[in-house]
This record gives sequence, C-alpha cells and structure tokens, in this order.
Amino acid sequence: MIPREKIEEVRERADIVEVVSEYVPLKRRGRNHVGLCPFHSEKTPSFTVSEEKNIFYCFGCHTGGSAITFLMKHEGMSFPEAVRSLARRYGIHIQEEWADRRGGGGERERIYRLNQAACDFFVETLGSTPGARARHYLKKRGYDGEIASRFKLGYAPMRSDGLVVYLRDRGLDLDLAVKAGLVGKADNRYYDRFRERIIFPIIDIRGRVVGFGGRSIDAAEPKYLNSPETAVFRKSEVLYGLYQAKGAISKAGYVILVEGYFDLIALHRSGLTNSVATMGTALTPGHVRILKRYAGSVCMLFDADEAGRKAALRGLDLALSEEMPTRVVVLPDGCDPDDFLKREGRERLEEEIRGAEPIMEFFLKELKRVHDTGSADGKAAYLDEAVPRLVRIRNAASREHYVAMVASVLGVDARAVYEAMNLASSQGSTPSRILKGVLRPDGSRLAESMVLKVILRHPELYSERVKEAFALFRTPLLKEVARVVASLYEDGVTEPEKVFDRVYDEDVRGFVAETIFSDEKGFMESPERMLDDCTRKILEAGRPRRATVEMLRRLEESGHEDLVRKILGKMGPEGER
Repeated sequence: MIPREKIEEVRERADIVEVVSEYVPLKRRGRNHVGLCPFHSEKTPSFTVSEEKNIFYCFGCHTGGSAITFLMKHEGMSFPEAVRSLARRYGIHIQEEWADRRGGGGERERIYRLNQAACDFFVETLGSTPGARARHYLKKRGYDGEIASRFKLGYAPMRSDGLVVYLRDRGLDLDLAVKAGLVGKADNRYYDRFRERIIFPIIDIRGRVVGFGGRSIDAAEPKYLNSPETAVFRKSEVLYGLYQAKGAISKAGYVILVEGYFDLIALHRSGLTNSVATMGTALTPGHVRILKRYAGSVCMLFDADEAGRKAALRGLDLALSEEMPTRVVVLPDGCDPDDFLKREGRERLEEEIRGAEPIMEFFLKELKRVHDTGSADGKAAYLDEAVPRLVRIRNAASREHYVAMVASVLGVDARAVYEAMNLASSQGSTPSRILKGVLRPDGSRLAESMVLKVILRHPELYSERVKEAFALFRTPLLKEVARVVASLYEDGVTEPEKVFDRVYDEDVRGFVAETIFSDEKGFMESPERMLDDCTRKILEAGRPRRATVEMLRRLEESGHEDLVRKILGKMGPEGER
C-alpha cells in the first residue's frame, strides 16, 4: 500500500503539462494549454490542461483529472502503478506499507502472479500427453501453431487437482486462488475449477493475465466457463484480444468488434488483427471508452440470428451516448465470422466491412422490419422508438439525414418528425423531475450558478449559510453539483484538482471544469459580496415556497400526478397565478 502522504506528494510534484506533453502536442491558449484529445476523435482541440490547477479536461468527451488519472486512462495503468510511475519520474522514494503479512506485494499483485502461473500450467498441459485430445481439436478447427501461441491457448486436464498441485508446489496461496476463481474448495479440499476445457487467457492492455475463459471440447455444460470478477478482472472493462490488437487498431483507425473467443482468433488468423471481442456479456460504456483511446470508429460484426441483431441494436444507445461512430455488419443466415471466413475468405469479409452501414441506419431498417409502417398503429410504434434516438444525435447534419429517412418511411413531412422530437424533448421529464425545477423565480438559475462558481473558486468561503442555500437549489443540474461539492467540502476535500478528481457524473464534471478552466479576468472583483448577494436571493426566495413544494411532493407521491401538472400549469413559469 502506498502511504497517503506519498500520493499527495506525487500529486503536487507531477507537472501536468510536462506529463501530458509526452503524449499530446499542446499549445498555450491564455492561461491554459490545449490540444487534440487522445481519448476521442476530434478535429478542433477541446482537450484543455491547466498548469495552475494541475488538471486536464476534455470539453468534447468529458474526460479529465490529474496527471495520475491521465496515465491511468492513456496507459491502462492501475492507480498504484500510475503513482509509482510518476514517483520514479520525479525522484520520489516510496516505501510501501504492505498489510499482507505473507509478503510479496498486495492482493492484486499476488493474483496477477497466480494467474500467470495458471496460464503457464495450461499452456504446458496443452503441449503434454494429457493435451493430445485438445491439440487435435484445435488443429481440426485451424487454431493451432502460431495463432495458438499468440493468444497463449492452453488446456485444463480432466483431473480434479492438476492446477492445485502445480500452484501448491510453487508455494502459491491456494485460498487466494479460490478468491481469484482458479480453484474451488469444499470439505476442506481444493479442486480445479477448469477441467477438460480449452483455455483462453484474458490479458489486459499491459500484458498481464487477469482471468480465463474455458470452452468444453465435448457436450459438457456450460459450454463456456469464465473467471468470476475479481480485484483485477472486470468483464465490463476488459476486451478479449485488445492487447494483441491495439497496434493494428491505431494503424487502421477503426476496430472490428465481435462476440466470442474463436471468432476473434479467426479474424486475427486471417490477418484482420484490428479486432477485439466481448466475452459473453453485452457491450458496456466501459468497453466503448476503452476503444475510443485507440480507434476513431467501431465496426460491429455479428451473426445474422436474432441474438446477433439484438446485440447490434444494444450498441446503438452506447454509440449515441458515447458519441462513437459505429457501423454494423450482419452476416448471412447461419454464419458466424469464423464460418464466413472459411466459406467466403478474407477479401469477401473486407468487402462487407467496407460496406457496413451506420448503426442508426441499421436500427431504422430493423424498426421498419418489425413494424407495419403501412398502418397507423405501426407508424406510431415506429415513431415512438425512433424519436428518442433522433433527439440524442448531436451532430446537426446527421440528425437532419436521419429525420429525412424517418419522414420518408412514414410518408410525412420532415417538420412533423421535428415536432415529435420537440414534444419528446419538452415532455420527456417525469412529474418528479418537473417538480424539482418548479417555483423558481427568474434569475434563480443565475444566482445558483454564481454561488457555485464563487465557492469552487474560493472554498474558504463555504459556510453553513451557503449549505442552507444549497438545500434550496431548484435547477436539477446545479442542485446535483451543490450536493457533490458540499459532500467533498464536508470531507475536507477543497483543492480544485482533488475536487475534480473525485467527480464522476459527466454533467457535474462539465460544470466544475468550465468553472475551473474559465478565465477569471473580470469575473468577480469581490467574491464575498457576490456570494452574499446571491445567497440572500436564494434564501429569501426559497423559504416562502417550501410549504407549497412540500404539498406538491405529497400529492405526487400519493399518485396525483395529473393534479400536480394542472397546478403547475396554472402557476406558470414563475410559480405564481
């Protein structure tokens, strides 16, 4: 364990501009430095580094933090690894405090060692006499030789204690091996968890074995058995094959995404090495954010069955929320990528990839396939599913393109689609969300915003009076910012870089970033007076309305949402008749 005071010393000594400049060309702009973001594709620099605050933030993809955070995101390091890397760079000696009396490092490091030992065992076993059947299986499917070596394929033998004996002979901790999902324990006896299976080591971006997937070579169930989540393995944050593919992805500019170990290996065997795979789980925001570090776009390659189509559609909302250009290839019926390559060859698959359609177009075609757009009900159902996605498209040109597609399918004017989008945007909030913003006078948002900006710039002015004003905020976003800031300040975290490092909500992070990075010139000559004026306005305006707000909340909770809407409608935007 790294002592806390050493972590703070690294935070203070690490020069954020110096660290980031090794990876991103930066240009000075006013008090800050800017460059093209390394975490998403962009043409206009939105990546900003503050030397004064010692933090970075991208106003495009909302990634930000300290020099430690930057190394974690860019290099795939864990927090301790990033701290140690910076400590070495700035000559800071770290004497780590090991809580583990067995020695040899913390739990994460010992699990890495266990996993590597298990990987060695599985690889050795594949090449031994007990692995003959597995070698025959792999050769028959074309996964032997160099490709097996590249992905460190192995074999778990039929015996119940092969790995147990291997680990015990090397003095490794079997109880921790249970925790790592390598072995099981029953009646005080240890046994191998993986038996009679082809083993796929799961390797992180730094080349460390974090888990395993095992495929049965007979009819044993389950067909695939994966490691459980551990201190070093999170399925939502690891993509199979990324370690082997990262260089090819950066060179190609895009990544091919498939489902499953063998499909991924088949692509690499054919030379399509800019490919990665999910491992029996749906694509997650964590997966997409990792891919954005290396690729400008994603091409999702899925089977033609219903499961494959659903998997492709699940990627739509992620593509929209993460702003990741995404295309889709759905292979012919009965084909997975491995089958397609064997039947049609690499060139034919590359043609399919070049002709891949944007995921939004695929989605709209699927909607037309499942809804009868010749009927009124079918059109309504189609529109109900299309509109929530249309309103999330931020690029105006793309949005216009897809609005025209929807209008054409429905046989209506594009203005009708835009009206539906406007209606969805204005009425999309639930009664409880409407209530959060009710009864605030004109100017309340400005006052709330100003209080937060003063407090973020001058944390020494935070007080019980400010805390009381925070509780009366009515603007949803600013109320959440106030909640986060108050929580951090109450814990004694007030330095801008530390506050920023502990904010995880994207919208809150954006507000804090804009406040920290904006030019202070002319912003506030007297922060005390500005804070006092804005706080007084909020307190005076908020207290008389508490009873009314409480009454409306009780009505809503008792199921009278319609009545709440009527009352709000009569009260108008200022909360008055």
